[in-house]
Amino acid sequence: MLLFPAAVLGLGLASAGCKSDNDPGAAFIAQYCDIYKPCCTAAGLPGDGKACEALFASARSPKAKYDATAGDACIAGLMQSAGQPGFCTGDVVPPSACAAAFGGTAGGGCIQDSDCPASSAGDARCVSGFIGGMQVRKCQVQIRGASGSTPCVGSVRAGVTLYAGTASGDIPEQAYLCTSDDGLRCDGTACVALTAAGGQCALYTDCVVDDFCDLTTGTCAARQAIGAACIGEALECQDGGYCDEARMVCAAQLGVGTACTDNVQCQTGNCPNGACATTPTGGANVLCGGG
Repeated sequence: MLLFPAAVLGLGLASAGCKSDNDPGAAFIAQYCDIYKPCCTAAGLPGDGKACEALFASARSPKAKYDATAGDACIAGLMQSAGQPGFCTGDVVPPSACAAAFGGTAGGGCIQDSDCPASSAGDARCVSGFIGGMQVRKCQVQIRGASGSTPCVGSVRAGVTLYAGTASGDIPEQAYLCTSDDGLRCDGTACVALTAAGGQCALYTDCVVDDFCDLTTGTCAARQAIGAACIGEALECQDGGYCDEARMVCAAQLGVGTACTDNVQCQTGNCPNGACATTPTGGANVLCGGG
């Protein structure tokens, strides 16, 4: 999930991130984003702070007021921890004061997972959605689903979660994730069984783990081995491979440092500057526009 403090929650600024002596909230945002700029550069991502400022703006609300005491404590804490190992990758949790800088409250809006109170029922996550055309972020307790569990908000496959959200765009306080290891997927409402080979499909997540969705036939089919012909569908090639569309053959994914032109070619799924690179696990990846 997103690694970024809930300080942005409720922020209502005409130009988020602009440095202004007349707007202490804007000055706080600028300082905050400046602290993370070296992380962006080190990750091979843009270091201009624009993605960071945009993330603040996306969570703004006209009702929040900037708390200078909390803001100052947040900046001081970040500056103190910025040199620690793991700061850029999100292993170092931002000071709790950051969540209070714009009145963030537990159980309400959020930006990062650590803004959400822990739950014995499942994993507390900060998720985003669109309601009335506006993007919102809220805490949600996510529980591993069983067959029929509802509402489900995503499917987990090979450790990767594909979020579907709800039809209304609302973010329920508690929801289920359907896991392929359990033979399940989320159909948008409830956890249902994965489709076996030969069954109808629309997405690769519809099919059992060893299959992909062949959109030329609309059915699940066995994933192709490296060296076999492919047609360019998602997860068509077996793990560790991708469809080389120049040759239409499944090829082995490339290691870090190898020249690439597309993320899918890399074992890490990250081809930022013409070469496969490691992918930040937290803050820098989101704050710097790395997705």
